[in-house]
Amino acid sequence: MTKQTQPLPTHLGVLLVLTLTAPSAAFAYDNKDAIRDCESRLGRDYGLTDLRDARAVQLPGEKNYKVEGQAKIDGKKYPWSCRVADRRVVDVEYRGRRPSQSSGGRPEILPRRGGEIEVRMPSGCTSRYDRDGDLITRSSGCSQSDRRHADDAADDYFREQGRRGGGSWHDDGDRPPRVIAGKNGESEVVFRNDCVVYYDRRGRRTEALPRCNGNQLMEADQAMRAYRRE
Repeated sequence: MTKQTQPLPTHLGVLLVLTLTAPSAAFAYDNKDAIRDCESRLGRDYGLTDLRDARAVQLPGEKNYKVEGQAKIDGKKYPWSCRVADRRVVDVEYRGRRPSQSSGGRPEILPRRGGEIEVRMPSGCTSRYDRDGDLITRSSGCSQSDRRHADDAADDYFREQGRRGGGSWHDDGDRPPRVIAGKNGESEVVFRNDCVVYYDRRGRRTEALPRCNGNQLMEADQAMRAYRRE
């Protein structure tokens, strides 16, 4: 005698289907998940917040990925890499700068009329630049670190806009550098090719941007001596 199989009630059939399909949905993991986990780890380990250009490549095996991207800090970008194995971040590599603990945030860039921009630092320091990226004015009380970071942020902004060639887009020619002094006594000498040389309140050179050459350093020192004699 053949025993007939009775069909399952409709509600039990639906429950069985959900039970069989739920695990695959719960354990779904793709490139976006790998990027998210790596960026979260970078934030915890290094304090990075402005992460860009992340891309993930799946490696052999189940849920294994290599993720690479860039961190933007003070207008510059630094590479990072991360490896995910079985949905877990097992290795992170980053050798760039870390965000300043005293800055409290990133510079804010505000476009103005005529192509000018204003760069506002978290400390309240503001700097204004013309459409060519030359410094027009800076508020009093800006620290040396604020001035340097504002200059870097402006340079990076104009480079991304395609309006300069990365710090050497034209020569100074016969135009002398400008001396800009703050009320705190510190000063800076600014050239047309984005070279900026910084001086303390005694007129001693303390720092210069990497794009400055030896002749500009000598000319900046002369300009500062002449300014202090006035």
